Amino acid sequence: MSDNLQIQVGKKLPWILGPKIRIPKVSYPVYQDSKMNLPTPGRSFILLTIYLALFWLMMGGIYISIRNPIPLGSSGDKSVMWLYPSTSEAFIIESVVAAVLMFIGGTGFLILYNSTKHAYNYSYSLKLLIIGIVCIVFSFAMLQYMIAVKSGQINK
Repeated sequence: MSDNLQIQVGKKLPWILGPKIRIPKVSYPVYQDSKMNLPTPGRSFILLTIYLALFWLMMGGIYISIRNPIPLGSSGDKSVMWLYPSTSEAFIIESVVAAVLMFIGGTGFLILYNSTKHAYNYSYSLKLLIIGIVCIVFSFAMLQYMIAVKSGQINK
């Protein structure tokens, strides 16, 4: 083994794989050779930037910047359309709504994960589990509804 890399024996894998298998924890060396300390942004700012970039990509930011779609449509009788009637094109508002629904579903999965951290507090864990499942089912159902309306299977 290298001097710079210290491998420490960590937590056991689940009991299904056997009690003798362990996951190694790898700690990376910290270099203090730099003579100049640069200010770095906080972790919250970096996380917010990553979430905004992810939202822009999920919204179809590249598609919107290349194709320049219209924000909303209208059907001749002065009614506003927010879903484009074809699956190969999209309005801007439709992309934003789909991205928000995908974020709600992703948040539901994060809440499900957090419910496993509170396994010893049964009531709190159950509340988190129910909220996570509701978020996932809601976002999945709404996205399926949007696809069905766009493909013409359901009339609005």
